[in-house]
Formats: sequence, C-alpha cells, structure tokens
Amino acid sequence: MSFFFLYYILVSMKYVYLMMSLLFLVSCEYRKEIEDYNYLDNNSIRFIKIGNDTELLINKDDVFYLIILDNKNSDIYYDYLIDMNSISSININNIIFNVNDKIEILFDDKKFCIYKKELDRDNYSDCDFIYLYKIDDDFYITLNNNISVLFYDAYSSFNYRFMYMLSNVWIDSYTIDEYSYTTLTLKDNDYEVSSYKIRGKTIHKKEKT
Repeated sequence: MSFFFLYYILVSMKYVYLMMSLLFLVSCEYRKEIEDYNYLDNNSIRFIKIGNDTELLINKDDVFYLIILDNKNSDIYYDYLIDMNSISSININNIIFNVNDKIEILFDDKKFCIYKKELDRDNYSDCDFIYLYKIDDDFYITLNNNISVLFYDAYSSFNYRFMYMLSNVWIDSYTIDEYSYTTLTLKDNDYEVSSYKIRGKTIHKKEKT
C-alpha cells in the first residue's frame, strides 16, 4: 500500500468523522429544543402524574401555579400552591379555582374541568376541557360536542355505556401517564396539546434570572 493511498484514506476518514460529529451535535440541539421538559409555555397546563396521583402545573405570564388534586408528590418550582382539597373558590391573578360539583379552573376565558368521583353531579356541558381523574367501573358522564379535549389516565377501562357516549361526539382525547409529560397550551381562540417522553429527572424548574 503506497503512502499517498494511505494518506488519502486517513483524510477521508477524518472528514467522515467530522460530518458525523456535526450531525450528532445538531440532532442533540434539536432534541433539547423540542423535548425540554424544564420549560413550560405561557398559558399552559402541564399534567404531572406520579404513581396514582396527578398534579397540574400552570404557567400564566411567568407565574407558576401547582394544583394538588390529592397528595403533593412532586418537587418542582411554583409561585402558588393550590390544594383543591381545602378550598371552595379562590381567584389569584384572574385565574379562578372552584370546587363544587366538579373541579374548575378558569383562565383565558376557557374552563378546564376535572372529574372527581366524590364531587361528580354530571354537569360538564359548559366545560372546554375535561380531565377524568381516577375513574372506576361505574364511571359515566354526559359529553357534548362543545368539549374540545378529553384527558384520561393511561390504561383507564371505560364501560360500554361510556364508550357508546364517546363514540357519538367529536372530541379529541389524550392519555396521561407518568412516563411522559402532556401539556395543554391555549393560543388565542385555539389550543395545542403536546406530549413527550420524560428523559430526565425533573419536569419543570423555573430558570433563575
């Protein structure tokens, strides 16, 4: 093998290695951007499911509200902690939290409703979004086409009666599990739901300024 031929091979391998390294760096940067679960868009609600419990994190104008439905399990940053087990109604910075025949969160002229068996009176006609929290075999609520999105825990088992109700309405549905983070973002008169697998140990920590 001649010296020039060997030199040509070494130079070629160098350029191939350089190109592969650049592609790897670009792909990592892109993944960081779209899967950065330490960041939460404005006007967003994020589901944080840990075991059997789910917490909700809201970002409104860079103020963070952590909503507890049963027990507090997460260790993340928040400005306000709202325990829905100990309030009936509260208004914080024009976000209204109500507990009556269901749990309601009102912000940006939208109503986010949470089904909880202990509260349910099957009154969801004015809800824009519904999260079904810890349903059982007898679960049933009435749905209508005014509801935009239905959220429910992964591996939920619906009975035939509710499945029939669900098949007769046009509602987007998304599952919530502890291995991914799902986020509802309100955008003017529209909304966006995103879900990514959790690849790290934290779900959200506010950056220090």
